[in-house]
Amino acid sequence: MINLRRILVPTDMSAYSLAALEYASSFGVLYDARLFLLHVADEAPPVLSLPGQDGGAEVYRRRTEEEATRSLLTFVESHISRDIRLTPVVRVGAPADEIRRFADDEQMDLVVMATHGRTGLRHMVMGSIAEKVVRLSRVPVLTVKPSELRECFLRSEDIENELHLK
Repeated sequence: MINLRRILVPTDMSAYSLAALEYASSFGVLYDARLFLLHVADEAPPVLSLPGQDGGAEVYRRRTEEEATRSLLTFVESHISRDIRLTPVVRVGAPADEIRRFADDEQMDLVVMATHGRTGLRHMVMGSIAEKVVRLSRVPVLTVKPSELRECFLRSEDIENELHLK
């Protein structure tokens, strides 16, 4: 029997990630599970750091984490119901690696994350965090395509045109 107690929901604080949270919340209610909303701030250290300058990599990392924490808490307050048992978490680093590491270290039972629907060249150049997490995770991963994306990919008119129904 599947028993979900700890569910990880990575977020980039976009509307797309709210679709994943909707699925995860349903599982949370069904299994009485705790949700962890993880935001990973991309670590892009200063290009030039001079000795003695207040701006070393560690200071920059700490400021990045503090700023991301404020943003995540604001996102939670404005978009997420207080009824959801949710623990907001911030990490700094490469998103796919940090998501995988958090899922392993914190013994998550499931990762639920949204896809952004990038295709073609944009997908090749930017990569897909969701795809990397699916490939690397030891924890089951449910990817959610937000309804706006589903609708823009395939519409009934497209099917009718392709099948020459009209």
